Amino acid sequence: MRGGHLPFKPKPRRSWRAPGELLNFSLFFICTVFLILSRIGHGAIEDARDGLVDLAAPLLEASSKPVIMAHHAVTRVRSYVGAFEEIDRLKAENETLKQWEWRAKLAERNVSELRALLNAVDEPALNFVSGSVIADARGPFLRSVLINLGRDRGLRVGYAVINGDGLIGRTVDVGNAAARVLLLTDLNSEIPVLVGQAGVRGLVSGDNGDELKLDFLPDGAAVQSGDEVFTSGSDGVLPRGLRVGVVKGSPGALRVRPHADLHALDTVSVLFFDAPVLIHMEEAASAAGRALSPSSGDKKVPVTVPTASAEPSPIHAAIDEAGASGATSDQSIGRSQQ
Repeated sequence: MRGGHLPFKPKPRRSWRAPGELLNFSLFFICTVFLILSRIGHGAIEDARDGLVDLAAPLLEASSKPVIMAHHAVTRVRSYVGAFEEIDRLKAENETLKQWEWRAKLAERNVSELRALLNAVDEPALNFVSGSVIADARGPFLRSVLINLGRDRGLRVGYAVINGDGLIGRTVDVGNAAARVLLLTDLNSEIPVLVGQAGVRGLVSGDNGDELKLDFLPDGAAVQSGDEVFTSGSDGVLPRGLRVGVVKGSPGALRVRPHADLHALDTVSVLFFDAPVLIHMEEAASAAGRALSPSSGDKKVPVTVPTASAEPSPIHAAIDEAGASGATSDQSIGRSQQ
């Protein structure tokens, strides 16, 4: 080296490069001390922290207002854009509904003309009365409930019992102030039904399980999973068109899942459907003087059944004219109540 000088001169060492380094170190040290004291749970630190939070709260609230307002503005813009799309969708849906309304009016007019040509009799409106389930008489071989409605409210044996979801069963024993309802899932329950839009006739029966069996379908019937099941009314006991359930499974192993939750029954309604078969069956039961009981092995709930016949009805005369057809329907209902 020339002249004994180094190419790079070493810089003089300083204890602190800048005042900022001292400040950073001091803050780091203070934060470390506060962290340790907070872990210890020192009361003075907690008071100081609470005071700082109280002081910082207004500042945080003021600083967050612009962010909140911006978020609300973005939400409103998105809602406005979505509102325009929703309006367009509703307009298209309204046009479609107008077309269906025109078709429905045309179909209603055609039905009225056809009914007039056939001289068809209009189905009577169904009255009903609502009550509550007061006892559950279920067992390993029985699926029935007791309701707080009886003859004093106009009930008869065989009336359909529904709730908000659909059919749950029918009355099989009626007393003065209580009635026993045989549920759809009972082993003795058999109901003729219509399946799907094609109205395929079949029979649903209970097996004391949670679902119903679907039998006696015509050969080659187009029944598949998801089809709705309604009562057909062909037994002369239940009215036509009551919702029963939906089809599940595959062909050869079809089941029906009831719409109504039969394990959580509370409020039910009884439909007044006075069929000649029901009136004849009620007269036979009254003459026999049967008493109301939930089951043969459960706790008895005695209710006196009056031996006097019900009030005369104009359709009593239809019983004698029905002849063998009425007797056949009566026998089918008797097998369902056994």
